[in-house]
Amino acid sequence: MAYNRQPILPRRQVHLDFHTSSFIPDVGAEFDADAFADVFRRAHVDSVTLFAKCHHGMCYYPTKTGVQHPALGGRDLLGEQIEALHRVGIRAPIYTTVAWEEDVAAKHPEWRQLNREGYFAGWNTSPDGVNRHPGIWKFLSLVNLEYHDYIEAHVREIAERYDRVDGFFFDILLHAPGADWSEPARKLRAKHGLEKNDAHDHECFEAVAHRLFARKFERIVHSIAPKASLYFNAAGEVRADASSGPRARYDSMTHFEIESLPSGSWGYHHFPRMARALSYWSKPWVGMTGRFQKMWGDFGGIKPQPALEYECFRSQALGGGNSVGDQLPPRGCPDPAAYSLIGAVYAQCEAAEKFYANSGGCPQIGIFTATNAGLDNHLAGQSDEGAVLLCEELHYDAQVLDGITKWENYAAVILPDSTVVTPKLKSRLEKYWKAGGTILLSYRAGFNADGVWALDFLPLSFHGPITAYPTYWRSNNKGPAFEGDRVCYSEGLRVKGGKGTQVLVDRVMPYFHRTDITFSSHFQTPPVASVSRYPAVIGGKGFVYFADPVFREYRKTGNVMVKTLFAELMQNRAGPPLAGEGLPSTVQVYPRRCGRDLLLTLLHYVPVRKALDIDVIDERSSFAGEILKLDRPAEQAFLYPDKQPLERVDDCSFRLPVAKGRLLIRVAGFFKTAEPKK
Repeated sequence: MAYNRQPILPRRQVHLDFHTSSFIPDVGAEFDADAFADVFRRAHVDSVTLFAKCHHGMCYYPTKTGVQHPALGGRDLLGEQIEALHRVGIRAPIYTTVAWEEDVAAKHPEWRQLNREGYFAGWNTSPDGVNRHPGIWKFLSLVNLEYHDYIEAHVREIAERYDRVDGFFFDILLHAPGADWSEPARKLRAKHGLEKNDAHDHECFEAVAHRLFARKFERIVHSIAPKASLYFNAAGEVRADASSGPRARYDSMTHFEIESLPSGSWGYHHFPRMARALSYWSKPWVGMTGRFQKMWGDFGGIKPQPALEYECFRSQALGGGNSVGDQLPPRGCPDPAAYSLIGAVYAQCEAAEKFYANSGGCPQIGIFTATNAGLDNHLAGQSDEGAVLLCEELHYDAQVLDGITKWENYAAVILPDSTVVTPKLKSRLEKYWKAGGTILLSYRAGFNADGVWALDFLPLSFHGPITAYPTYWRSNNKGPAFEGDRVCYSEGLRVKGGKGTQVLVDRVMPYFHRTDITFSSHFQTPPVASVSRYPAVIGGKGFVYFADPVFREYRKTGNVMVKTLFAELMQNRAGPPLAGEGLPSTVQVYPRRCGRDLLLTLLHYVPVRKALDIDVIDERSSFAGEILKLDRPAEQAFLYPDKQPLERVDDCSFRLPVAKGRLLIRVAGFFKTAEPKK
C-alpha cells in the first residue's frame, strides 16, 4: 500500500540521539518534562525525533517485547518526553533501530548477518570510517522473518501505547557489504536470481530487502497510526537505473531525511549531490546535519554558528527543511550551549520561510548520476560530487538525475565519468540531442553495463585505455585557449572522432609510464614534443566528450585546467548561468521561482581545511562590492525582508551590499510567464 498523503512535516527538527549503554546507572535522573520541552520551544524547533529503542537494544519506555534500560526502573521516559513536547505544540516522531541492536544480537545470533566465510558482520571502525574503534555494532538481517516478528511486536506496542504517534523513523536499514549469506538471505537471493558473489548482486539484493521491509512495515504502522509520518534510513546512493538506493523505499515513505554530517565522514560535498536529486522526487525532505564539532555521539563537541548556518541555509535554499542531530546526555538534560546554537540558526530559518513559500527549483543543467549497481560507488560518488561542484562554482543550478527523472528542457546534460546508459536512457538522450540539446560526457560515461559504447549516434570510436599516464592537455586554438602543456593525473581512454567532429584539446603523452625501472624526476614523467593521435577533448554537433574522468579528477585534485575547460565549454554550449556569472566561486547562488519572480539565495561561507581531520567554517564571508549579474534584463532587485532595493549597475546587473553570510533577493517580474514551461 503506497502512502500518498502529504502530511505536514517539520521544517526545523532535532534528531535527538539517545544511544545509552546499560552500564550507565543514572539515565533520566535529572529529566524535567517542562524544562525539556521549553528548551526546544525557545530554540524554534517544531519537531523532535525521540528514542523508543537505541543501538544498544535498550528501550526507554516500559516494554513487554524488549528490554527497558535498567536505570529507568519502569519509568516511561519516552512517554514523558512525548507529552511534554505535545503540550507546547512540537511534533514527536519516534525512532527505533533495525540492523544494529546489541541486546537482541546477543540473544539471537541466528538473526545476525553472515559473510560468505561464515563470520558475523560487524561495524568496528570509528565514525570516520577508517580508524579502528573499540566498540562494535552487530548487524542483524533485514530479511529474517523471525526478526521481523520481533520488530513488529515492538512497533505495535509503541503505536498502541500512545494516543498520538506523529511518526516513525526506522534506522540502519543496512546489510554490510558481502553479508548476505545467512540462510534467509541466500533464499531471497536465489528467488530473485542474485546469487553471484559480487557487488552488483549484493546491491540488488539489498534493494529487494529494503523494498520488502519498507512495504511490510508501512502497512503495519499505518494500520495502527494512519496519520504517522514514516521514514526508513539507509545509506543508499541515488542510482542511475533508479531500481535501488532511495527509490527502493520511495513508495513506503512520507518524506526523505538526508543524513549528511559534513564534519563526519560525509564531508561538505555529499549533501548537495543528494539534495539536488531528492528535492525533485515529489516528496517533502529535510537535510540532516549535526550540532557536533565532529560526528554522532560527540558529547561536548559543538560546531561554530557560521557552520550550522551554512548547512541549514543550504538545505532551505534547495527547497528542504532541516533536522539538526543532537544526543541527549544520559541524565536527561539537553546541552544548553547546543540549543543556544540551534536556536540562533533556526530563528533565521523560520524568518526566511515566507520568502521560500510556494517556490520551486529552476535548474539549467542535468547531471546523470555516475553511480550504478556493481560499480565502485566511492569513485562514482566522487564523479557526481565533481560535476556538482563545478556547476556550483560556476553558478549553474543543477539537478542530479536518475533514469526516471525529467530533464528534456535543460540547456545541457552531463554524464560524468561512469554513467551507465540503458536502452531507455539511450533513446531519451538521442531524442534530446536531435532536438538540439547539448550533452557533455567523460571517460566511460555513455557505455552500457557490459562496457560497450551505447551512444552510437555520437561519432566516437574507442581504442582501449591510454598506454601511459599522467598525460597532458595542449591547446590547439580550436577549443579553449590556454598556455603550455597542462597535466591530467587520471588514466583516460584512447578515442577518435568521426565525421563532423573536431579535436578541441590535444593529448600529449609522457615519455614513458613511470615504474621502478623507468622514472624521471620526483613525481610524473614530463611530456613529449608531439601530440598523440588520440585527443583529450572532442566536440561535435550537440556534444563534448572528455577522454579523461575529469569530474573525478576535479573532485580529487582540484585541477584548475578542468575548471578552465569546463567553464569555457559550458558558456559556449549551454550559455551563461541564470544568475551569478562573474561572482567568486566561493559565493553559492541558489535560484528558485515563485510565479514570475526569481528568488535568489546567495551564501558566502568558506569551508577551510585548517584542522587535520575536518573542514571548518567559523566565520561568514562578505559580499561587499561584488556584482550580481543576471542572464537577462531586470528592472529591480530587492533584499528580503526589508525590501531594500539593490543598486542597479546596468540592465542585467546589481551591486551587492556590505553584508556577510547569506542574502535573500527577490527579482520581481523576472520571468515572462507566470508558470514555467512544461
